[in-house]
Amino acid sequence: MRIIKLLFISFVVLFGVLTALSLLFPSRLHISRAINIAAPREKICAAVDDLQRWNEWNAFLRATPLTGKIYSSPASGKGAFLHSDQLTLEIMTAAPDSVAVDWRLSNGKHFKGGYNILQNGGDSIAVQSWFDFHFRWYPWEKFSSLFFENIYGAEMEKGLDKLKQLVEANRSSIN
Repeated sequence: MRIIKLLFISFVVLFGVLTALSLLFPSRLHISRAINIAAPREKICAAVDDLQRWNEWNAFLRATPLTGKIYSSPASGKGAFLHSDQLTLEIMTAAPDSVAVDWRLSNGKHFKGGYNILQNGGDSIAVQSWFDFHFRWYPWEKFSSLFFENIYGAEMEKGLDKLKQLVEANRSSIN
């Protein structure tokens, strides 16, 4: 009985220490990546604003086989959405220089993301991809945030590289 009592007390103390340590972690994490693209702004905006075109370049959508996909009509602009069995995306704001998207996963996770399109001084345009994550006080959520930068950042870079290839491939046509 003493061993069980000692194990229980040890577990409670360890959980308390881990919870206290996790409270030192921020509740919000912002990850962003950017790339310069030598293509017309209109072509970049057309690819970023249209959820149906995301299958061509967005690394998150390309990596996950989505079943039961339903797109809004139109699939671009504020209020446009992609709904599947695994994921729901909804464009919350669509401006000439930015798109903000609400991501809802079927497992209940929810976060914001988007793209900013910025004119550089030269002939290229910078496209910034970003995600905002909010974490509850749970230690496992806070500690998992340590890995988000590597996991999500790498996928963001893949998507931006694919977007660059897509829009630079045929500079003369504007979609």
